[in-house]
Amino acid sequence: MTSRPVGDVLVTLAEPTRLRILNCLSAAPLFVADLAAILDLPDAIVSEHIEQIETLGIARSYPVVPYLLYTLSPLPGSRERLLRSALDALRSDPASQSDRAAALDRSRSRFETRVRKIGGGAVMNAS
Repeated sequence: MTSRPVGDVLVTLAEPTRLRILNCLSAAPLFVADLAAILDLPDAIVSEHIEQIETLGIARSYPVVPYLLYTLSPLPGSRERLLRSALDALRSDPASQSDRAAALDRSRSRFETRVRKIGGGAVMNAS
């Protein structure tokens, strides 16, 4: 990732689907399938948006073979403040609150499923 100007972050935040993705990731790390379910969009559309977000360094992925788990990345200086300001502004929006609650619920249920399966000797399924 190269350093990108603040304008690139503003353009990313101005796109409603990407802003919703970032809002969800501010609540919990998620898989593309989780984001697609929360946003009621096809996996391919969510993947395209998350790729743009990741290219800017706003999110990063962690392999959970054979899937990728996405989370927000720390950003340098003014880019971090800008992202945090946008996310803080969403806190009072009912639709954004609903997305964050759904993200947290999916993340928790995914964790609980993983713990149960690992305890029973099975492998986690991210879909």
